[in-house]
Amino acid sequence: MRPLCVLSAAGELVLRRRYFWGRRRGGCYPSDDKVGVGGSTVSAGAREVCCLMGLASDFATAAFNLKRVGGLCVGRERLRQIVEAEAGAVAALRDGGAVAASWSAKADALQRGRLYVGVDGLLVRTVTQKEKDKRRKSHAAARRQRGKAGVGNVRPLGDPRPGTDQTFKEVKFAVFYDQPKERRHALASAGDGAELGRVLRRHAAQVGIDHARQKLGLTDGAGWIRRQLQVNLPMLDARILDFYHLAQHVHEAARICLGEGTQAAATWAAGRLSEVKRQGPAPVLAAVAALLKSVRSPARRESLRKLKNYIADRADMLDYPRARRRGWDIGSGPTEAMGKNLALRVRGVGMKWDLQHAADMMNLKALYESGQAKTYWDRQSAAACLN
Repeated sequence: MRPLCVLSAAGELVLRRRYFWGRRRGGCYPSDDKVGVGGSTVSAGAREVCCLMGLASDFATAAFNLKRVGGLCVGRERLRQIVEAEAGAVAALRDGGAVAASWSAKADALQRGRLYVGVDGLLVRTVTQKEKDKRRKSHAAARRQRGKAGVGNVRPLGDPRPGTDQTFKEVKFAVFYDQPKERRHALASAGDGAELGRVLRRHAAQVGIDHARQKLGLTDGAGWIRRQLQVNLPMLDARILDFYHLAQHVHEAARICLGEGTQAAATWAAGRLSEVKRQGPAPVLAAVAALLKSVRSPARRESLRKLKNYIADRADMLDYPRARRRGWDIGSGPTEAMGKNLALRVRGVGMKWDLQHAADMMNLKALYESGQAKTYWDRQSAAACLN
């Protein structure tokens, strides 16, 4: 008979169970699988509570709150390991389609049959390779000292996990949503644009994008986003440039050419934005060309050339008259808001992450934002019961 400590939502339990050993078979604990602790000594209920607390605050504060509110004595480091491991499992299951979307254009009547997709990226502070090397050297020295003293953990350090080449790295994310913004389905990826595109395609199938009557991409003008929508979501009826990103470029050119804070700059920018809403990009390009003839400063001319190229390269995304006639959105506010929600936990003051862990934590948050949390945790509890 051997003891086993199991963390449950009601606290830590000590199970005593039989260990069986055979000369040719090796050893096993048959009862572990029967009570659902064969793969983990943390129950599904405890993992759920840990994840909720781990998403709400930093791990030190979350560990304190777990003990004070729920009576669960979990150290900061163990809590981090539990939450990050669960976040990784959530990301893999969601990307693989094992956790069904909470809604689908095929099964649910979307308002006007309309489905939007937004894609963006945000910067997260990460642990660099230099910092990891420094930490590892310090930990190795501490373990050697403990070994000489004969106290504490003296086992060699595990295999190193690579750090990043710079402090800030981008995590890419996407969100599908309906016209009233009541149904949302979000995802995140630590990979490059191509990886985000592959994941995006799988999640698009999960929400039944092919069954929507109107399928619209509403994003900023980043080149990698345009490429991935073209390659992975060719079924989109239209790709629309977020109006407010365009407005930023127009106002910037007006500020440089006509003076910051001047009425002339404000009037010129307002006129161009009004024209693009009513007539599309052609009159804006004409106005830029006319202003280009009247300025001589290299900086001013360069700002106008940049604006001209920005608009010309994205002319197919600037059919705002058509979008307004059909009642389509031209602002990507829901995507921006989702990005802030997903990144709230990983962009706290002073926080640094392994890039993959940051993306996994964002996917854990996306589980809740997408209405899939109950399905996921019910599945985890059911799997333990079946064992």
